[in-house]
Amino acid sequence: MKVLQVLNHFLPQQTAGTEVYSWALSKQLQQHAVAIQIVIPNYGKETAADYVYDGLAVHQYAEPSVVDRSLIMGFRAPDGLPHFIAYLKNEQPDIVHFHELAGSNGITLKHVQAAKATGAKVIMTFHLAGYSCKTGTLVYKGEVLCDGVIDLKKCSSCYLHTRGYVKAAPYLVNTSAMLHQLAIDASKWNNKIGTALGTVPIIAKLQNDLHALIAHCDRVVTITNWYKRVLLANGISENKISYIPQGLPLAVNVDAVKEREAGSPLRLLFLGRINKFKGLHLLVEALRTIDPALVELSVYGNSDDAVYEQELRSKTSDRKNIVWKGKLQQQDVVTTMQAHDVLCLCSTFSEMSPLVIQEAFAAGIPVLASEVYGNAEQIKPEVNGLLFRFNDVASLKQQLLRLIEEKGLVAKLKEGIERPKSFEEVGEMYKRLYREVMADV
Repeated sequence: MKVLQVLNHFLPQQTAGTEVYSWALSKQLQQHAVAIQIVIPNYGKETAADYVYDGLAVHQYAEPSVVDRSLIMGFRAPDGLPHFIAYLKNEQPDIVHFHELAGSNGITLKHVQAAKATGAKVIMTFHLAGYSCKTGTLVYKGEVLCDGVIDLKKCSSCYLHTRGYVKAAPYLVNTSAMLHQLAIDASKWNNKIGTALGTVPIIAKLQNDLHALIAHCDRVVTITNWYKRVLLANGISENKISYIPQGLPLAVNVDAVKEREAGSPLRLLFLGRINKFKGLHLLVEALRTIDPALVELSVYGNSDDAVYEQELRSKTSDRKNIVWKGKLQQQDVVTTMQAHDVLCLCSTFSEMSPLVIQEAFAAGIPVLASEVYGNAEQIKPEVNGLLFRFNDVASLKQQLLRLIEEKGLVAKLKEGIERPKSFEEVGEMYKRLYREVMADV
């Protein structure tokens, strides 16, 4: 069986959840005699390139597109699409497995449609919520968790709100809806006003694209139950969906966790990208009025928002109990976690299924997290961790004080941790899925 794993980037150029997941899956499938190739765009290049990473052949097809508004809006196909199609025809894979789509010069819906047209079986794994939410957050107007059902007016209002049109949103939505009913797509006007007035068609396209994506896939995979429910709520047939839960990509040798000495500070860990979506600012604010002698915070992660990071560094410059430690190598994550008592995950958006939670459980430490869907599905409150109210500093502080003051709470939460699923199990589930799909006529 020959399988192409298709995504926008791959290791070592980019190291994020989707890349690590695809790598781990590919390595597992290799062990089961599945011929694997990774396919990604060769951005800005008119020629293809190939390289090998950890025994995996990676093909970069030529993708010379110059990114402009028409490409971003999906009004034209990326210039590299013919090169992608030519590669598929040359390789003749049994299965083309997509892991992400982009709205520009990366992998798009047109690539999925092209793969299906070759006669290959097509699978899509959902790693993000952006296929059914234009903001990608599933947080309505940045304030409350959304049910995920695509509604033209509701989603248009939310999208405009996040774009800064707070007061004008009601008027823009009504006008956009009227134009949409008249079959006038203002999003094709090449200016900001056109984009704003074209919001309803933009949401309609999101909805249509989701159903077109499902129609061109033999099966789609959700790594969480909560996103499966979102797809079902949007009218996706259950027999098109396979649920394959998250696993731990790296095998880890777990040493005994070093217990905190009586009277010593609670050792907190933040591990993730330094941006507002990961919510480090909430944690910094919650710690501001807690005695620094009672708690320590180690901050690990790369920044993709320099202004945000600098602001937080300035706020914590006089706090000796908050230490910025930079990037952490993947192979060192679990052992570093074991030197801490609790992982803090303060997400301000609906992450799909944060791998860092599984890594914390592998390390034997509980998690304090915001109650967004991806966190809440993995954490059993009062059993293996604690949840605080979304975007609520007071609720976060309350849980931090419990961890500091309630004798035996951290130890109890540690006892409730179950060992995460291994990627060997994930690989077995995908192998069965591949066989099922290949058997379907």
